[in-house]
Amino acid sequence: MQENEIEKENQQENEHHHRHHHKKSKLKSVIYCMMSFFLSLVLFLFSICMVLMFTVFSKDYMINKMESQGYYNMVKYELQTRMIDLVDASGFKKDFAVNFTNSYDVKKAVDSYIESFYSNDSTLVETTDFKQQLYQAVRQYAREENIELTDETENGIVYFINEAANIYVNQISIPFFSVIGKYLYNTRNILNIVSGSLAITAVIIVCIIYFTNRFKHRRYKYICYGLFGGALTTAVLPTFILSLNMIPKVNITTHSLYNLFVGYFNTFFYSFYICIGIMLALAVITFIMYVKYYNKYRSA
Repeated sequence: MQENEIEKENQQENEHHHRHHHKKSKLKSVIYCMMSFFLSLVLFLFSICMVLMFTVFSKDYMINKMESQGYYNMVKYELQTRMIDLVDASGFKKDFAVNFTNSYDVKKAVDSYIESFYSNDSTLVETTDFKQQLYQAVRQYAREENIELTDETENGIVYFINEAANIYVNQISIPFFSVIGKYLYNTRNILNIVSGSLAITAVIIVCIIYFTNRFKHRRYKYICYGLFGGALTTAVLPTFILSLNMIPKVNITTHSLYNLFVGYFNTFFYSFYICIGIMLALAVITFIMYVKYYNKYRSA
């Protein structure tokens, strides 16, 4: 009888220990799943920061998009067309507008305008050189055409130059860029700090998952969860925007700005897939490692 009672007590103690161990194991699983969730959230935010840093906050990105979209030539053509209309209304020959507007000056003006946003300078389009060159060109035209320069014609020249300058400003300036441009310089340093903090946080979470798990297959399992979750979360917004073809539906009057806008934001959203691809590649590697060590664990 006494032996039966001892055996029963041992059995109850083992069952209690097993239940306690099972609860502890479930609690650890929940904690590690939460850590995987936070890892995916951090990677999602880090991806946004990286895409912003290499696109919206990059002067080279903007200039490259202008060149690839043929923006400079389109601006030159539109500026020339509007100048011809003004020249016609002012009594000049059409050749005057054609000869005055050239690709080099347009590119120089646009690049200077873009540079101002990234260096925290004045974001107004500089018209001083344009007005001076136009004034000299008008006076030269008047001499060639034997037009007498009187006070009345001088007033007409000033009016013509001011109207041409307004056209020039409208063609060189970029409305949607003006909206985001004022935030570029002030938030660039903040973005760098946030990106660095997110990168460190992701490394810390991975280290905690890796070094606090006794079994190697579980280490890779939870890291894989985080990587796959980050890739999936990051894919939602660009996939939604691009699948609905929302960007080309925007209503912009000038052909140059429309092409630039579409090319700029299409590439912006496609850039997310680079981050997604990297995370998926790492997720596949960790999954392979998980399978490898899980098979070793099962066969041990």
